[in-house]
Amino acid sequence: VALVAFYSVASPKQEYPKELPWVGKEGDGYFAVTKATIGSLTNVNAWLKQGYENYSKKGISYMFPDFSGRHEIVIPSNKLRWLVDNPDNVASVQAAHYDLLQGDYAFTHELMVGDPFHERVIHKNLVRKMDGVIPDIADEVITAIDDTWGFDTAEWHDVKVYDNMMDIIARVSNRLFVGLPLCRNKDFLKHSAAFAIDVITMVALMPLIPRIFHPIVGRVLSIPNHYHYWRTKKHTMPIITKRLADIDRKAKDPDAKVDIPDDFITWSIYTAQKDGNHRELDPIMLSRRILPIEFAAIHTTTLTVAMVIFDVFSSDLAKGFVSGIREECEAALRANGGKWDKKSLTKLIRTDSAIRESMRVSNFATRGVARKVIAKEGLRFDEENFTAPYGSFISLNAHSRQHDPEIFVNPDEYDAFRFSRPREEYEAKHPDEQNTDEYVKMKNLSMISTGENHLTFGHGRHACPGRFLVQHELKILLAHVLANYEVKQLPVRPPNQWLGTAIVPPMKATISVRRRKDALQGTSA
Repeated sequence: VALVAFYSVASPKQEYPKELPWVGKEGDGYFAVTKATIGSLTNVNAWLKQGYENYSKKGISYMFPDFSGRHEIVIPSNKLRWLVDNPDNVASVQAAHYDLLQGDYAFTHELMVGDPFHERVIHKNLVRKMDGVIPDIADEVITAIDDTWGFDTAEWHDVKVYDNMMDIIARVSNRLFVGLPLCRNKDFLKHSAAFAIDVITMVALMPLIPRIFHPIVGRVLSIPNHYHYWRTKKHTMPIITKRLADIDRKAKDPDAKVDIPDDFITWSIYTAQKDGNHRELDPIMLSRRILPIEFAAIHTTTLTVAMVIFDVFSSDLAKGFVSGIREECEAALRANGGKWDKKSLTKLIRTDSAIRESMRVSNFATRGVARKVIAKEGLRFDEENFTAPYGSFISLNAHSRQHDPEIFVNPDEYDAFRFSRPREEYEAKHPDEQNTDEYVKMKNLSMISTGENHLTFGHGRHACPGRFLVQHELKILLAHVLANYEVKQLPVRPPNQWLGTAIVPPMKATISVRRRKDALQGTSA
């Protein structure tokens, strides 16, 4: 009782639409919301199901308690377009991320989340340069796996999946962000990964602290974040300083023999120059921007690929998922001279499906497309006759929809080919039997498509631009593993763990691997 009273008094009051029902809140007493807030630590799964069945499926919005104090207005899935079409000065994804990621403290400078210039750099550069960076991605995926999984064809050895995938994804992502040789520097990778863990620690711990104490506790908890940034800066500053000088020299003398790597650092400099943004040309700011983009790329991708590994290698061998994906990967490699590029990756339909299905059945995020209302007058929802007040949060219940038996057959079962079967059936048709509408429908089954049934990457104009990088990373990774390694099938999938509103893979679980004697080594060129 004392804890409930203290938390209620010490935390700021939040306005909620009085017209909306709640899940997890009993009665209307003074401490009812606070009790629901504390109860959300252990009841998220049950309350998500309750809200989905009682309200979402009936087209009704409801309030969902969150231990952070950011109690969310959860709207029905069919209102997705309405939400994402609202202007950014009304319903802001940036403001939602700032609160969620503890933007005041976690990233060493409030502008890292408050003014996400690095996201603009990715938006403007990554997609149009994607085909050109595939060789680098493939080279780093192959090298990183081989370095850690080895070449022994006789003896099995254990790999701790989460830690190993974190190391591999960090290397691959940094190949694009900072290039060779820094992407393989153990000290740099160690402190980059530690920084990501620091951020997650703050995201998990700060909601436990009444907000009145955040200015003090936030600065104390962020001390490790600043330390790990300082350690990475020792590696990145010489590169950034030289890059600025080289770009300046090239601008003054186009014939100068200067090698300008095509990576995130270069993209950032060119984007800042084009925008006339002198602040972002400061070497310190350039060095700071590397860490939030690494966090976004490494942390979520690691969670995803760890889930994929456990889902694929705990599936029933009789269903042919492992053999079917391996067959597809080997065929694509042989048809393309053993080279991974856009052409060969496009053929990996089953591989793509296996990854998307894991994102569905084992997604780490339970809610999607979060927005914070920043319009002073609030956001009016005429259809249900309520106004989301200034400062409130709005989201959709992604988890329960992805496990809805009315949408997915056997929704709790991992079916690696759930999304590839219709695509393969379509491609097997005679061209005269194919039509444009069906083609678009098949394209929407890809792992990078977004919509009501697949919100892993968000939706609309703020959908994650890095999803194209993730698609190539994960397809090459899974393909290389299956073409070159044997993995002992797990008799039972190690269970995921609920961590507040998130779901995480088993952090300590291992798989046993060894090199295939008939390995089919892919290349990047």
